[in-house]
Order: sequence, then C-alpha cells, then structure tokens
Amino acid sequence: MSTHLRQLPASAPPDLGALFLGPKGENADTFERLLLEAFRDHIFWRRNLHPEDGFLIQEADKRAPAYEESTSLLAQELMGLLSQLKGGVPAFSSRYIGHMCSDLTMASLIGYFATMLYNPNNVSAEASPVTTRLELEVAGQLARMVGYAPERYWGHLTSGGTVANFEALWVARNVKYLPVSLRHAAEEAGLRKLEVRLPDGRERPLRELSLWQLLNVPPEAALDALERFRSQVGDSGRAMALVMRHSLAGLGYQEFGLRLASEFQDALPPGIVLVPSTAHYSWEKTCRALGIGSRQLVHVPVDTNFRMSPAALEDTLRTLAVRQQPVIACVAVIGSTEESAVDRLDQIADLRERLGRELGLAFHLHADAAWGGYAASITRGAGGERRTYEETLADYTPEAWPSEGVYRALCALERTDSVTIDPHKLGYMPYPAGSISFRDKRVRDLVSVEAPYLFHAGGHESAYLGRSIFEGSKPGAAAAAVWMSHKVLPLDATGYGRLVGETAKGTMALHRRIASGDWAPFKPVLLPPSDLNIVCFAMGHPTLETLEETNAFVDRIYRALSVGPDTMKRPDYYVTKTVLRAAEYGRAALPIVDRLGFTPADYDRAGGVAVLRCTVMDPFLTSRRQKVDHVRGFIQTLGEVMRAQLDARG
Repeated sequence: MSTHLRQLPASAPPDLGALFLGPKGENADTFERLLLEAFRDHIFWRRNLHPEDGFLIQEADKRAPAYEESTSLLAQELMGLLSQLKGGVPAFSSRYIGHMCSDLTMASLIGYFATMLYNPNNVSAEASPVTTRLELEVAGQLARMVGYAPERYWGHLTSGGTVANFEALWVARNVKYLPVSLRHAAEEAGLRKLEVRLPDGRERPLRELSLWQLLNVPPEAALDALERFRSQVGDSGRAMALVMRHSLAGLGYQEFGLRLASEFQDALPPGIVLVPSTAHYSWEKTCRALGIGSRQLVHVPVDTNFRMSPAALEDTLRTLAVRQQPVIACVAVIGSTEESAVDRLDQIADLRERLGRELGLAFHLHADAAWGGYAASITRGAGGERRTYEETLADYTPEAWPSEGVYRALCALERTDSVTIDPHKLGYMPYPAGSISFRDKRVRDLVSVEAPYLFHAGGHESAYLGRSIFEGSKPGAAAAAVWMSHKVLPLDATGYGRLVGETAKGTMALHRRIASGDWAPFKPVLLPPSDLNIVCFAMGHPTLETLEETNAFVDRIYRALSVGPDTMKRPDYYVTKTVLRAAEYGRAALPIVDRLGFTPADYDRAGGVAVLRCTVMDPFLTSRRQKVDHVRGFIQTLGEVMRAQLDARG
C-alpha cells in the first residue's frame, strides 16, 4: 500500500472548512466513514495475519453470563466516562478563546485513531518500523520549514515543548563543555595538534587555550573539533569513549568542577542560561533538572511590545564577558505564552555574530517556538522556496500582518542551533506532539546511550530514536497524526500558513473591536497588537481605587468566564488570565499600569498587573460562514459579566 497521499495542487489551496470536524459536527459523516474504514481495515489485518491460528474467542463464549456481565460493565463505564467528559471545555467552539487548544484537524484525529489500534512505540524501528519512519519524515518537514539544511539536521517528536526544551539545553550544555572534554581526551590519546576555531575565525591548539576560551568555542567549531579528534584517533568508538570519560555528562558536575579547579587557576563562575522575561516556566524546571541551577537562569528584560530587548541582551552579554561568566545558551521566544510576542530573532542572531568577533563570546542559540513555530509556514512557497515579505504581506491585505519584524524573526529560525515547535498547538493536532530540531545532527553523539535489548548492530542509526532522545517510550500514533495532517495541509503559505493567517486576522479584529468599543465607565487597557494570535487586556473602573482591587476585579471576570475541576457551569464564552509580574516584566508593563491610572509604586506593591487573555485559534472567528458574530457576542457578554462582577464585589 502506498504511504503517500495525493496533495492538492498549489493553485487550489484546501478549504479550511473541510479540515475540521466542525463546532456542530458538520463533517460528522466524513469523519465517521473514515474512522470506520480505519477500524475495519485494522480488523482485516488481524483476521488475515496467519488465518490458520483460528479464533481465540468463540461465539459460544460470548453467551456465557460472565462474558455478558463484563461487556455490560464496559458499556456502562463508557457511558459514565462520556457523561463526565461533557464537563470539559468546548475547545472546538468559536466561543472558546481561552487556552492554546482548539478543534483539531480531522486528518490528525483519524491518523491518531487508526495508528492507536496498532499501538507502536517509537523508541526503536524494531518496535515501530512504520511510525518511526513517519516520525523522521515529519522531523524533516519541520526542519526544512525553519530552514535547516536537509543533509545536516537532526530532529524528532516529543511529548511537548517542555521535553523539547529540555533536550535543547541538554545538548547545549554538553556542546558547551565539549572543548574541555576534548582537551583531556586528546592528552590521554597522546594527540598534541588538535586545533579548534575561535569566534574570531582563528585556529588554535586546544592545549594552548585558557578555560574562558575553551568555554567560548562556537557550537559548530566544537563539533568540528570532535570530528577531527575521531579522525586522528582512527577508531570512532574508542574516540567517543575517551571523550565521554572526560565529559561533564560522564563525570558529573562535582568531579568535573574539581578537575577544572585543579587544572586552571582562574576557575570561572557557573554557566548562565539567558531567557526573556516572557519565557515559559519550563526553562526553570529544565535548569533545575540538569543541575545548572535555577539561580543561573537569567531573565533578560523585554520591551513594551513584550519582545526580548536586543539592547538589554547586549548589555547583559557584555557584563558577563567582563566577569568571564560563560553563557551556555540564549533562548529567543517565538510566540510567548502570555502575549504571543515574537522576539527579534534576526537581531539576536546578528548580535551573537558581532559579539563573537568583538568579545570572543560563543553560545548555543535556541528558539522556543513551541507556540509560534507553525507561523514559519507563511514564509514558504508551495515548492519550499522563501517568499519575500511583500509576497507574504499580500496574502493578508488589508490586514497589516505580519509585521516586517515578525517576518524577519521567522526567517531567522534557520540561524539557530535548535528549535522547539509544538504540533499540538498551532499545528491543531492531538496531544502529545511536540518536536525538537537541531541544525547539526552531530550533537546526537553527545547524548546517545546504548540499550542492547533495543538497538542492534546492522540497523540504520537514525531509526533508533530511543538511544538519542530523553523519553523512553513515545506513541507512534502521535507521529502518524502529525504526518497525516502535514499531508493534507502542507507547511507552506497555501496550507498551514493560510490556517495560521486566518487566526491572526480574527485576533486583529477582536483587538480592534475591544479598542473601539464604548465601555464607559469601564476602561479596557489593551496590550500592543499581537505578533500572532493572543489578545490581552486589563480592565479598570473609577470605583476601583487600588491596583490590588483592579487585579481582583479581573480575576472575578476570569472566574465567571471559565470553568474549574469542581464545576459544571457553561459560560457563554471562555477566557483565561495571566499576571504580568513586576519581578519578571519590570518596566515593560508600566504603560499598562499608567493607563489604568496607577503608579510604578502601586505596581511594585501589587506585585504585578492582571490581564484577561484571549487565545484565538479558531480560523472562522470572523468568517461569513458564522451565523453568530462571535466577536460582538463576546464583547456583549464581557460587558454583562463586568457589570455583574462589579455589583457583586465585597
């Protein structure tokens, strides 16, 4: 059976209405037919695999009282589960503008269901020969979308962005300290001429470098040096064993640190990880789990558009260079969780190159594009070519989206060392489906661990995912879901780019309607227009005399427009909220505080400013297909809820 589906020609982009089950189950017939086809095909496979084996369960067995009781119990418990599930949130509806979840593509749901029946575990091609191949195809598609060279990248799916970010920093740390390991391994091997390239382009022998220079070898240059070392040793397996014996991963922080202290008199401060103030909380968890330490996670200030400030980043890097404190990695966010802000990755990459030449600095550059990664599809033509900004902008006229800065940031993904993208966010696919992509596949050797019962000689190394990833078991059904969705909706401007673009249009429409509405005496204070598709706003009122009262009012609105684990209520519309905490956002949130009528002192005392958060993932929010104007409906509902909550305070 062919594994390739016919794709629509570029001249006939897919109808977005045909992609989803629909808020009223409009495509139920198609969905049911395909699900039944998948189920029947699976049963056909079971019945025709060695038919001589016969039937284990006989028809007479099904009439036994115990059998009937067991199937009745199964049906009864299913009915109970279905009843409980109705207490969840209707993410499929245009009325849901809360968290980063939505209706899912039918292709991904059907692909997941069909493959789930086979239950492949994508840890090894031996356990999952088909879905491992599909996962590697998907990894290649995502890598090509961001611009990594097909012959050099390495990538795979994960359970989500947290694990993907963990792997990125895991690799970054091991590459950062690789030159130190190589120096010791070369000494043991009796190699005295192993050279490495420094940030200024000079080649120097490893044994002549200071610790500061060893910890500022560019990632690609460190991997080049590893390749030279393996070539000079002659036996690749022995070479890697030598390197790992002297590595941080092999020795652990305590023993590795003791060796540095004994060899280098100028022991350096601990390595730092730089993230913007908007970074996801997974980065703190990752720093703790890897032993880097949450105290070494440094938040770089963001500007009033909630993007990492390149000027603040430069100041931070220069200060660290003076202190000779190494930077393990710098993380740029492509779609922050609270605001969907897109950091100017192009400017950050320029800064890395410039300070490398000027100060000798080098570090791993990672893009946490868990939320916004699929937006990179807007920059790709049907043949994979890069589209110009003018071509991209023309697709969304008269809306002025994306901004040129967002476009340039998305194009700059190709200049990173690694990228996290979550298909289960803007890919509209079922959990779990995150992904990690590395620009240089040689990093696998620094994290690979053998498992003799899984990985055997003679197989293709890229097929044995488990040896080079953090997770030990992972559903092949997730890989099939992503693969199917990419087949139906390609990663270019006609496919996912169109889907993401429609959500951006809806976001801008919602932002405009809130900004232009007559809210008196209430006072909405909007954050700047979203880079992608989140609208955030605070809400003031003349009778709310303190920022604490204002924050509490926003919290009451949020509770009225959301559900919790112990409630079965059904709000007309759903939102979430967040708090722009003073300790993290600093001066970036002060314009909002000022427009609410409060001072920086009020902001510090309250600890932050609460904002309602609307995530627009519905591509039909402003579509003429809608019988109800949900933007207007939400604004009307919001007004009613605000008046009720203001009257109910105290």
